[in-house]
Parts: sequence; structure tokens; C-alpha cells
Amino acid sequence: MNIKIADLEHRKGEPLRFQLTLDADELKRRHQEIRGLTPVQTSGEAAKLGDLYYVNGNMQADVDFVCSRCLRPFKEHVEVPFSETFAEEGSELIDDEDSEILSLEGDEIELVPLLQENFLLDIPSFPLCTDDCQGLCPTCGVNRNEQACSCKNERIDPRLAGLADFFKDSQ
Repeated sequence: MNIKIADLEHRKGEPLRFQLTLDADELKRRHQEIRGLTPVQTSGEAAKLGDLYYVNGNMQADVDFVCSRCLRPFKEHVEVPFSETFAEEGSELIDDEDSEILSLEGDEIELVPLLQENFLLDIPSFPLCTDDCQGLCPTCGVNRNEQACSCKNERIDPRLAGLADFFKDSQ
């Protein structure tokens, strides 16, 4: 879906509302941590105020992940807000290096690539089933969220092993 600049100029600051659905298969292909995805429902509005064009709204979907620590599959409802500002090509507002204002190319704003990028950037690279997930024991492989293990997982850097012997003698 594209928003025509002329439509925004005729509305004289009144927002143009839009709704669209992003292709779940395309998003799933572009992010390795997404195992399953419902269609991404997007709603938002676009408006022209002064010399700037604003596009903002919200995206929602249910995403299937595999926990990076315990390898358990889980589903999470994801809501991604988005807000972008555009200015016409050649505007002084775009020339600033720190500016987050995007340049308009042509007479339309292409929404799909913009929304796909915002959605994918909000997806975690290392998804966790819970913030306090304890993961798998590196020795026996048991899921430490479900049961405790008696493995000693104390690892000492071999370069510092001599220091451990030094402190043993002083006690």
C-alpha cells in the first residue's frame, strides 16, 4: 500500500487513516528467530503538517519463538508502534546528519517496506520464554526451569588456575 502525497496535501492537516495486513511468510523468511507468525495487522494514520509528512500507528501479531536458553517453544503477542517523519527531497531538514527525517522519493510513501523494517527491528534476536529463564544445564542438559540438577558448573579459566592453588595454601 502506498500513500499519495497529493491526498495528504488536499486534506490540509487532517489525518488519513489506513489499515493493512503485512505478509507473514515474507517477515518469517527475513528473521531467523520467528518460527511462526499470524498476519501482521497494521492500523495508522498519515498527515501533512507544515513541510513535514507524518506516518504513525501500531502493528500487532502473534509470534512463535523458541527460547534461546531452554529451547522451549512459546508464543508471544507482539505490538509494535511505529512513527516516521518525511520531508521532500532537497529539504534543509534532511541534510542534518543526526536527523531522523526520511527523504520522500517520488509522489508516494511506500508503507510496506517501512512497516516490515519497523516490525523486524522490534523482534528480539535472542527471544526468552521468561525474563528469568534459567536455561539448560551445560553438563547434564536438564531444563533448570523444570527441575534442579546437582552438577557443578564452576568453570575456571586455565590461565588463572594457578591463583586458585595460591589461595588454597594461604587458608
